[in-house]
Amino acid sequence: MADLVLRDIDPILADRIRRVSVARGWTQQETLTRLLEQGLFASEHEVRSGFENPEVTALSDAIAALKMLPAGKGF
Repeated sequence: MADLVLRDIDPILADRIRRVSVARGWTQQETLTRLLEQGLFASEHEVRSGFENPEVTALSDAIAALKMLPAGKGF
């Protein structure tokens, strides 16, 4: 696994991480890994808005097809 180095971490953030580590009884590495995983999961879910891969693909294809239609004259 690759090593990651975080520089210039806000002291308040570092303290929050430390408190989670102590409260859970996790090592610092385990704490950071779990927090990154949870944050990535939340961010990925937000970006996808809860859609699964087939739904994302179908929606992307539909949008692309709509963009190729000629402009209408309105209703």
